[in-house]
Amino acid sequence: METKQEHVSVVVIKQGIADSIQDTGRYGWQYLGINPDGAMDKTAAAVANILVNNSLECPVIEMSFPAPVLLFEQQALVALSGADFSAWVNDVPIPLNTPFIIQKNCVLQFKQVKSGAWCYLAIHTGFALESWMGSFSTNTLAGCGGYKGRYLKKHDELLLQESIDYSGLLEGKDVFIFHIQADAKQWYLHTDAIPVIVSKDWKDLSTQAQQLFLNNTYTVQSNSNRMGYYLQSEPIQLHLPVTVLSTAVTNGTIQLLPNGQCIVLMAGHQTTGGYPIPATVCSAAIPTLAQIRPHQTLRFKSVSLHEAHQLMQQQQQYLQQLQYAAAATLNKLFTDYAIH
Repeated sequence: METKQEHVSVVVIKQGIADSIQDTGRYGWQYLGINPDGAMDKTAAAVANILVNNSLECPVIEMSFPAPVLLFEQQALVALSGADFSAWVNDVPIPLNTPFIIQKNCVLQFKQVKSGAWCYLAIHTGFALESWMGSFSTNTLAGCGGYKGRYLKKHDELLLQESIDYSGLLEGKDVFIFHIQADAKQWYLHTDAIPVIVSKDWKDLSTQAQQLFLNNTYTVQSNSNRMGYYLQSEPIQLHLPVTVLSTAVTNGTIQLLPNGQCIVLMAGHQTTGGYPIPATVCSAAIPTLAQIRPHQTLRFKSVSLHEAHQLMQQQQQYLQQLQYAAAATLNKLFTDYAIH
């Protein structure tokens, strides 16, 4: 049966390097200079929420590595998606993209990076937080949203919306792992060639520069962050010096800097930019791009708008199918074990 307690929480007993509360983003305020934020890999965040029967907009914990060590003061239904940081609950390894129930007073920790850059943790019914301007996403520049407008620290306590008794499924064990697994191959592109759509300033590149843009191998630099991924490659020069007026930018906008290097704007990007924009990363490829770690490499390939739409439709169709399957499985178990 369900019981509610006011101070049931997830406690950060060891902080990570850059962990925050994020959701799908804070949109509609860029005209005021407020950046949208949101999860770096919104698809992985959505998958984590789907696997615990949450709405896609439910706030999650976004983690980089080293990741935090978390103490669960109450039983909880949890899912991890995105980067594989080798998660363990006590001495039990936890698979990625699979929902699991964690026992009260057990510890979740992450031991090593196996793949990816950003991992997402969702809990059934979500965290008890206050939204700011229509979103729970943390905006560290404004010091608002998420948990106190900042990255998570040691001793932080994240209150849960509800406390639910899963003892019937746990049967005294530390962990119960469900037989549901999302297939990451359905939303990550298994290639280092990131699809892009050429933008308004593509014409200002010479034919040679355009070829170089598409043939270059780019290395993600260590100063990359939530605002943007800095790329190092053979410099790309404009055909002629041009004056660029500041224009609106978005997640995936590729800016060509004066030194001939590129930066790809990510989830925490600024609202406008004044550098040439030769291309924009397709929305469906943002999850793949986001999970590339510093010092790893990538390339760009030009695709049509139709091809970009097809990639997005395939991704969205899989998420819908996963949502139906996960909800059916979880609801049946909840009914069988009288969990409400």
